[in-house]
Amino acid sequence: MANKKISELTAKGTALADTDLVEISESDGAGGYVTKSVTGANVKSGLQATLVSGTNISTINNANILNGGDLDVQATLVSATNIKTINSNTILGSGDLVIGSGVHILTKPVSGRTYSVRTDTSSSSSSAVSAANTIYLCAFVPANSITISNLQINVTSLAAGASARILVYSDLNGVPTTKLIESTTLDCSTTGAKTYTTSYTFTAGTTYWLGVYTNNASFFMSTISSANTIPISTNAFSTAYTSVTASATFAAAPSTLGTATLATGAMYVINLTAA
Repeated sequence: MANKKISELTAKGTALADTDLVEISESDGAGGYVTKSVTGANVKSGLQATLVSGTNISTINNANILNGGDLDVQATLVSATNIKTINSNTILGSGDLVIGSGVHILTKPVSGRTYSVRTDTSSSSSSAVSAANTIYLCAFVPANSITISNLQINVTSLAAGASARILVYSDLNGVPTTKLIESTTLDCSTTGAKTYTTSYTFTAGTTYWLGVYTNNASFFMSTISSANTIPISTNAFSTAYTSVTASATFAAAPSTLGTATLATGAMYVINLTAA
């Protein structure tokens, strides 16, 4: 190879074999070079292996990303931006999304407004007395999700030493089960609205049970008539059942309600204030 230009050498004419030798000049680190040889195997070991779709390069949605041209890729989904919500609930993520209608809060909640289990605009009953140590619960099924800032009852006739607590239970197969909210003890020895400040989100289409229980049977709270609530069962061919009751010593409402008894008649007003 002495005194020959590279261009004057005989072409190999075939692909580089592992046993071929290639002359290189390796830097000596001091500005000079040392002539050495490397094998064809040495050269090929530093090269990118031939890409095989699905083997050493991934696919996108089972599509081959090799070859030319553009490959359409789904943009990152952002709830309420490039994918819609259902009743203000995101549909992203894992698990089931319960889609159901409701009978309460038929319009989108407005901050500061109050809502309840009322289903029409007819006049409410004025007030009624509750039995002490008895939980009263009424079904609440919002058509729109609502995040609340507080819950309220209204005392219309006081009693010395009277107290009450507001309760919210979850639903399982049509009956109240797990306690979700229990307010602090509300002083009912004076009249007027009694407020428990809390933040909670009620999800559209989900059944909840709202209610109250007290330590005293001598004071009155605002109520709504059974005609203003939803029937939860029929009472033979007579008045429909619209609520349930359960015994519980005040102030220790059970975490799991247990046996509840169907009831008729007016229901105590539990107001929910939208945050």
